[in-house]
Amino acid sequence: MIGPAERKRDFGTVMVAAVAAAIVMLVTLVRDASGAEVSLADINDPFGLPTVVVSADSSWATWRELQSQIQSEKRIIAQCRAQPHACPSPAALRFIALVKEGDQHEGLVRIGRINRAVNLAISAVIQTAWTSPLSALAAGVGDCKQYAVLKYAVLEEAGFAPDDLRLVVVRVKSLRNNHAVVAVRHAGQWFILDNRTLAVVESRKLLDYYEPLFVQDDRNGRQFVPPSGPKVAGLLQ
Repeated sequence: MIGPAERKRDFGTVMVAAVAAAIVMLVTLVRDASGAEVSLADINDPFGLPTVVVSADSSWATWRELQSQIQSEKRIIAQCRAQPHACPSPAALRFIALVKEGDQHEGLVRIGRINRAVNLAISAVIQTAWTSPLSALAAGVGDCKQYAVLKYAVLEEAGFAPDDLRLVVVRVKSLRNNHAVVAVRHAGQWFILDNRTLAVVESRKLLDYYEPLFVQDDRNGRQFVPPSGPKVAGLLQ
């Protein structure tokens, strides 16, 4: 006769096996067109959708170059913060002012203040190339790419962890064009910062408006996996 202790151990063994099987099934079901498995860690991206790494894509090289430029500009920003009267870059002083927009606030209010400040910092025009944050501020104009990179850098400078920031390319369904936005994680949820609006909206609420395509962070580049598999590449060219 099996006692309570044995039944408890057997139940625990069955539950562990069931969880393991579910994980294997999840990884098996979510694959890209070539059959590559999606990392479980990458399911924790905006919009609640899985992603697959495409770090060999030229888009990743573009993003890596932008990250390198952001790191170089951090040295100028630090110099200007320490000695504002001797700052060689008016754009760096404007960048510091954008960071300070959120200083007196917390949570979503802080994020919203920074989003608003960046949206108003440059004028919207059609651009063809990605540029660094200080280049965008120096020019005073840009399109969604300039707004997104600038927001990413300002949020990072404001103290948001790199793991809580994403640069995301989406397709605006109503316009049928690609669009760059920033996602920031707060209280376990991803919120989208878009230069077309001052509203800060939780990402899953925007799935009727956006088709998520591509996401970049400090680790790598990834494509969102739709039911039919990835279908875009080279979006940061």
